[in-house]
Amino acid sequence: MKTTQVHLQWVVAAMVAVCALDVSSAAQAPVGAAKKLVGTWKLVSIEERDASGKLVVPLDFGAEAVGMLMYDAAGHMAAQAGRRGRPRLETEDVHRAPAEQAKAAFAGYAAYFGTYEVNERESIVIHHVEGSMLPNWEGGDQRRKFTLSGDKLILEPPAFQAKGEKRARRLTWQRVQ
Repeated sequence: MKTTQVHLQWVVAAMVAVCALDVSSAAQAPVGAAKKLVGTWKLVSIEERDASGKLVVPLDFGAEAVGMLMYDAAGHMAAQAGRRGRPRLETEDVHRAPAEQAKAAFAGYAAYFGTYEVNERESIVIHHVEGSMLPNWEGGDQRRKFTLSGDKLILEPPAFQAKGEKRARRLTWQRVQ
């Protein structure tokens, strides 16, 4: 009789574990707003404001930035944005590029990748950064307030510093068909 009870306990424990696995797998599948983020997005514009609220040209990306943003259904993401028409380096060997050229190339482009999660209640997408051109972001999170409207996605990162000045940014993306 005791063997039957122990056996029954093992069976129940195994069933609970299987159910828990099924629930955790289902929780990872995108739902709601997260499902609507899945896809490829092309950068339409970057609106940047200084501390007084005045519209300014983004220091790093200029007036006509280009970019792509991708979210997949498995929870991975990648983002890139850059200044259109950046000056070419004197050499294809980036290790031999003059310091000022390398700095301008670096400051005019941003790229990172990792995983993401969505907090629908707060309309926040959190990018868990695995790799980035900016090493300071690696291993950290980048939070973005988001708004979805039709084929447009607006992302608003927290305020930041550019050349010692406080800036606010709003990026508008359009779904790629």
